[in-house]
Amino acid sequence: MSRRPQPACPIRPGDPCSLCFPGADGPHNCGLVYLVQSDPELRDLLAQNRAERRVAVGQASD
Repeated sequence: MSRRPQPACPIRPGDPCSLCFPGADGPHNCGLVYLVQSDPELRDLLAQNRAERRVAVGQASD
């Protein structure tokens, strides 16, 4: 028996999608993801947070 993949939350890196937005069945139709991606300032902030997380994870493994 194969396991279904768990979608990841693009807003909270490292966390699975918890279906926190009413009516969503994954990140592909989540209103929160849509709002963040449609706002240039929030999108840039999210990209900055992801980059900082990658650096922190990289330093932890050194």
